[in-house]
Amino acid sequence: MARLLPLLFLAGPGLPIGAFAWSQGMAGAIAQGLITGGGEVGEWLAGVLEYGYGRFELPLFVRCFRAARREDGPGLAAWSRRLLAGRETAELWEEERRLGASLTRLLADQGLLPGWSRGLELGHAAAFALAAAVLTRGEGEEGALMDSLRAFAWNWLENQVAAAARALPLGQTEGVRILLELMPKLEETAAGALDVPEDRIGSSLPGLSLVSMAHEDQPSRLFRS
Repeated sequence: MARLLPLLFLAGPGLPIGAFAWSQGMAGAIAQGLITGGGEVGEWLAGVLEYGYGRFELPLFVRCFRAARREDGPGLAAWSRRLLAGRETAELWEEERRLGASLTRLLADQGLLPGWSRGLELGHAAAFALAAAVLTRGEGEEGALMDSLRAFAWNWLENQVAAAARALPLGQTEGVRILLELMPKLEETAAGALDVPEDRIGSSLPGLSLVSMAHEDQPSRLFRS
């Protein structure tokens, strides 16, 4: 419980870093008619988990967390740059950069930014990993890492369902159903991220990249991405 409560703070959708403003391409998919209801939202998110998040963001999060536990600033920054380099559209790159900067400022404001990490420019995943490492210090590394992975993945999933609810006629009950249905897949994906070797890290979501690029020129937009 001592490890869980700080991670619930990080994973909550109310964390004031502006995540509500981004849809990670989902708004573009909705505008093109690729997603029209709750069933398609669930399928979309399951695909992103399997072919993107679990093969790219989460394995890199693992490496960021371990670097932060070792107080390895250059290593943490290098993994963060690798994640930013994998963002395939301007919107996705900007989201990673802006959320990372916001979370880093929040940590500094709350006295949670360790001295060795000051001055590092971190994306969202790296900043979240740093925060998780700081908030779980004193706990065993592997247990803290797995709980932090779950918190990071849950934060993404909850924000995505909230974005879908704002862009579609998707009620709260339907949103809860999607979250419950995807819980086992999220757990499986988080556990699998521990075993992804470095040379296999990489996302394969060309459809998401295409709708994200189209969203940049979309006339009416609720989200920055």
